[in-house]
Amino acid sequence: MAGQDWGYPWPDANDGETRLDRAEIVRVCLEMLDEDGVEQFSTRKLAARLGIKSPSLYWHVKGKDQLFALVLDHVVGQCELPSRQAGWREQLDTIGHGLRQALIAHPAAPQLLLGRPIFGPNGLRLTDHVIGALRDHEFGDKLASYGYIVFINYVIGFASQETAFGKGPRQQLDKVETFLAALPEQQYPDLTAVAGEFLAGHFTARFDLGLSAILDRLAVEKTQHR
Repeated sequence: MAGQDWGYPWPDANDGETRLDRAEIVRVCLEMLDEDGVEQFSTRKLAARLGIKSPSLYWHVKGKDQLFALVLDHVVGQCELPSRQAGWREQLDTIGHGLRQALIAHPAAPQLLLGRPIFGPNGLRLTDHVIGALRDHEFGDKLASYGYIVFINYVIGFASQETAFGKGPRQQLDKVETFLAALPEQQYPDLTAVAGEFLAGHFTARFDLGLSAILDRLAVEKTQHR
């Protein structure tokens, strides 16, 4: 059934009778997603934007699942991978920040990633690199795999919330601000006291706090499981 393989893996594109290539299709698709969001996107609109008829699009992609998989892999590929000679914490910190930046630069990407593993070529390289960075530094296979899952879920989850509330429509933040301002101080004294910090926009500092906590815990687990 469509979607069971999340659009991966994909065969080589058939040039067919069009002069398009996949790189151009992915570029325009990502441009449209950045402009209008996932809900407004359709392959019909994409074909029109490309100046072709819809059937021609399917010479290059099998459907929307595969198209989104290609787009996601392109976004993930914007995260540069550090040298494997660096320490494991440095590598994961670099990848965590790089992947977050790639995702928040394209607000539709975190939404598309929910429920879809990053198993395109770029995603597999990133996955292998993170696990390898841990295994290179004496993490056992179980802890390396657990570490990767916790790490990648944190980065994607944080970017998803950040794009929804920080980089997305301002009305989302306005709703939160209005709601918090209406809370009775006597009933929720601590929440109302820090309400301003919810909206301050220090997203990188918050991301660092969570990522550091994950890396600290991995270091502890490594020591305990030697």
